[in-house]
Amino acid sequence: MEKIILTIKDDKKKSFFLELLKQFDFIEVQKATEKRTEAYDFFGSAGLWKGRDITVSKLREQAWKRSH
Repeated sequence: MEKIILTIKDDKKKSFFLELLKQFDFIEVQKATEKRTEAYDFFGSAGLWKGRDITVSKLREQAWKRSH
């Protein structure tokens, strides 16, 4: 089975297109569910670096490490 994602540009033609697809017995029409991400809790990360020997300089050095 293959899944294809379509983007319908004109909302006025959406219902017509969906009804047309339903007429084909080999096509199953499902409404996509949008993934909702919860708002990130900034303060929930408090203490993430607690007890670790890390500084801003060390983080930058590791993030931007380049071979010369």
